[in-house]
Amino acid sequence: MEQINSTFPLPMFSINKNLDVLGCSSEVSETFHEPDSLLDIIDVESRAKVKTSIHPDIKKTYLEVDMVGKLGEVILTDLYVKWNSGFYGEVLIITKDRAMEKVTNQLDTLQRRLKEKNLELLKEREKMDELLEDNIKLSAPFIEVTQDVALIPLFGDLDENKVDEIRVNTLNMAYSCEANSLLIDFTAVGGIDFEGLSGLKNLFKSLQTLGKEVIITGIHPKQAQRLHHLDIRLNIRFIQSPQVAVKELFNKVSYQT
Repeated sequence: MEQINSTFPLPMFSINKNLDVLGCSSEVSETFHEPDSLLDIIDVESRAKVKTSIHPDIKKTYLEVDMVGKLGEVILTDLYVKWNSGFYGEVLIITKDRAMEKVTNQLDTLQRRLKEKNLELLKEREKMDELLEDNIKLSAPFIEVTQDVALIPLFGDLDENKVDEIRVNTLNMAYSCEANSLLIDFTAVGGIDFEGLSGLKNLFKSLQTLGKEVIITGIHPKQAQRLHHLDIRLNIRFIQSPQVAVKELFNKVSYQT
């Protein structure tokens, strides 16, 4: 199989219109077997969606699918597909971390059960406190998507204490990494109190002081209003969603190369 050079340090396949694999980047072997067809490493439940969505007639597309890793494990991924001609296309794969999903689901389950005021569930209080602590630690993972782009998805309600933890971790990672564009995603954020907003403002200012481009994605209308009332006069870009932002930056890099 031909090895291709990818602009991004991520798994990438070159395919034809029949979804046969023509080549792949060296990063593929870290997570997947090298297949003859892209469908060979797509989970059965996702194959119909892949067949429908990945076609030369659709020049660019994004879809979320389950893929099968080396050990047979199911991996949730984002696929970004771009057809360079009617004969072959490029498939960029970004795997998703399920750590936050697992902790959040456990936390939600415990909170629902505690609301039932069942006395025998009081012993779960200690477990919930531990999960809350883990939730804060995982509330803003710093994901280096490429050498120049990092994704920082925020999760849950943002208060002063949580934002302080996020700010310390984010600034430490931003200082030590080479990425210039930071995508801060609000898609999974719930409520934001005034102290949390003030902390976010200080975070954005500090990141720009480090020379980083701050791009906010997934903002909800109510959150946008609160940011506006806080009067954040910073040079920040707002993009509809992290998917749109990644596509835009991906196309920018592709164009430059």
